[in-house]
Amino acid sequence: MKHNLENDTLTIYLEGQLNSYNADAVEKEINGIVEAAKFSHLALDFNDLKYISSAGLRIIMSLKQRYNDIVLKRVPNDINDIFVMVGFQTIITIERK
Repeated sequence: MKHNLENDTLTIYLEGQLNSYNADAVEKEINGIVEAAKFSHLALDFNDLKYISSAGLRIIMSLKQRYNDIVLKRVPNDINDIFVMVGFQTIITIERK
C-alpha cells in the first residue's frame, strides 16, 4: 500500500476494493503504516478505490476514533454517496474528487 509523509501529514492511498475479503489484511497494513510514522494529520486518499463495504467503513471509524484529525481525500461520487448515507460527513472531513 502506498503512503507518503509530508508536512506532518501521513497520506495513505487506497486502491481497488475494500471489502470483507480483504479488510483484515488492509487494516493490518494501515495499522503498521500509522504505527511506524510520526505525524500530526492523517489523510486517506480514495482516488483509486472502486468499492467499499461495511468492513471498510469499520476501518475508517476505527481510525477516526484513534486519530481525530483525519481527512478522506479525492473521494469518488459513488463512495461519497455511501459516506453521506451513513453520516460520515458529520464527523469526518470529506473532500470529493
